[in-house]
Amino acid sequence: MSAIFGLLYRDGKPVSARSLRRMQTALARWGPDGGDLWLQGSVGLGHWLLYNTPEALYARQPLKSHADRFVLTAGARLDNRDELCDLFDIPYPQRSQPPDGALILRAYERWGQGCVEHLLGDWSFALWDARQHELFLARDHHGNTGLYYYASERFFAFASALKGLLALPEVPQRPNPLRIAQGLVSWPHQGAPTVYAGIMRLPPAHCLTVRPDKVDVHRYWYLERAPQVRYGSDQEYVDALLEVYGEAVHCRLRSHRPVGVTLSGGLDSGSVAALAARQLGEQGQRLLAFTSVPLYDVAGMIKSNRFGDESPYARAMAEHAGNIDLSLIRAEQVSPLAGIRHYLELCQVPGHAASNAYWLDALLQAAQQQGLGTLLTGQGGNATVSWAGDKNAVLRAALKEGRWGDYGRGFRAWQAYTSLWGALRSYLVQPLLPSGFRRYRRLLTRWRAGKDPWLAYSAINPDLARELDLAGLMAQRGHDPTFSGFSNSRAARLTGLAPGRCIMGSIWMEQGAGHGLEVRDPTLDKRVMEFCLGLPEEQYFWQGQNRSLIRRAMDGLMPPQMLLNKRKGLQAADIGHRVVASRDEIQAALERVAGSELAGRYLDLPRMNAIFKAAQENLDAEVATQIVTILLRGLMVGLFLLRF
Repeated sequence: MSAIFGLLYRDGKPVSARSLRRMQTALARWGPDGGDLWLQGSVGLGHWLLYNTPEALYARQPLKSHADRFVLTAGARLDNRDELCDLFDIPYPQRSQPPDGALILRAYERWGQGCVEHLLGDWSFALWDARQHELFLARDHHGNTGLYYYASERFFAFASALKGLLALPEVPQRPNPLRIAQGLVSWPHQGAPTVYAGIMRLPPAHCLTVRPDKVDVHRYWYLERAPQVRYGSDQEYVDALLEVYGEAVHCRLRSHRPVGVTLSGGLDSGSVAALAARQLGEQGQRLLAFTSVPLYDVAGMIKSNRFGDESPYARAMAEHAGNIDLSLIRAEQVSPLAGIRHYLELCQVPGHAASNAYWLDALLQAAQQQGLGTLLTGQGGNATVSWAGDKNAVLRAALKEGRWGDYGRGFRAWQAYTSLWGALRSYLVQPLLPSGFRRYRRLLTRWRAGKDPWLAYSAINPDLARELDLAGLMAQRGHDPTFSGFSNSRAARLTGLAPGRCIMGSIWMEQGAGHGLEVRDPTLDKRVMEFCLGLPEEQYFWQGQNRSLIRRAMDGLMPPQMLLNKRKGLQAADIGHRVVASRDEIQAALERVAGSELAGRYLDLPRMNAIFKAAQENLDAEVATQIVTILLRGLMVGLFLLRF
């Protein structure tokens, strides 16, 4: 994705070209295909260009309107180009030339700030209106994009990545204790604040308008209001999913450079790969897929319901499709710590999945070396195309409506892969429990976990947790630190999908840009999200099978062993062995972090060191889990805090 950045002095002070170049230099990784600046009085805009689509070859930004009233800088891939060209009366011979940024400018000229309701795809942009003397920023519904900003009474700055803002002396660099603590205790971030005090993130589906006297932020799209989708037969639901999901994949194959895909052993990336391979195969093209595999034997390191080597499923998918070339990523040359350091360099924030940083970095390096321009993922699939379904809600409805045949068939199907008691508990006990009992169960789980349940899985210093009153804030904002609630409710689903609840889109964008490519996720397409949220729950939990809709839709497109697999893959399953193998590097980093008074305030360093020692003496599944949730996540935070 191309990068955008800019400055506005709200008090009328002229923008310094030097300041704008500071931002440009900090974001240089984003511009393998060129860049430019535009300055006029108190405002300046910048752009770094990545040829992400064939039309991007014609892009020159910042872009001015004919009357010079508007100036735009945009990073975009629009998926409804034909629709916009129809509205703008652009004849077919010329439709291959206007870059997506030019279409955004024309959309703004026609609809003003309401143009955001007419744009589909992954995009973010900033537009200066010289007549109104205002700056308008907007971000797509939920794509792999990002937009950050800092606002003071006299100064406003924005950039696609934090590095652009942190390059400016006017932007203070102070840690945000609550946001950092949230990362340590696996409490998903919400809203605009970042781990830097005062630096904000513009959430997806939001716009921002900057004027001399105020800064307004508003949300323009609500997934929660997605209309119901109802058809007359089960097959119609399957056909409709294939149509909308297939179109989302098709749109993301529009790339200037070759396309690849991340391929695990699961339904999400597998379905993306299946649809992409089918569409490319119709054009006589092949698809390159990347699968992370362990270097070490993971026996004894994972639970029985998980598997640590996803390559057998990936190979089966490649053989089934016939035009997938599989690349196994062993990450021999990227240590866990090296992956963490590169992640921090690119994203400038500590991440939740610190233990995955090494293989993701190796995978992106491999994609870059293969000359790819686009990498497809299925990150959002669990909440959209492969939603498990609210089993209890479906079963309660079947009992209430007297659909005993459906209930009996489901019971027999569920019993096929569990015990009789497991089937009875799932089908006869849980659905009939009143909501009050479910609340009681959550309270009981919380009581058993103790006063501060996050201490079991977090490197946070208990003193900091008390200082911030984490327990009180969690209760006030509805976060359950025991994660014992029923996870298949609509509310749980929206936790990962509602704009501002997940930052993975911006993280993927920044990691992709650091490797000269664009990461795209069709499972988070606006049309896919609305369609999937509008479906009845029984289409997801159907005849005793969870994730039923995607399994039925992919029948024939994916190998049976992937479709019927009930276990979940565990990436970085050999992380414990990798940490032990790089013990000297890890030890040096722990010692460096221990020398920071600030890191000591945030982290339980003695516990982190105890886990590291246990890993070297007797590595088992429990210690391996603590390496993921406590040691490496805490170490990433510690290395991040050293910059302050």
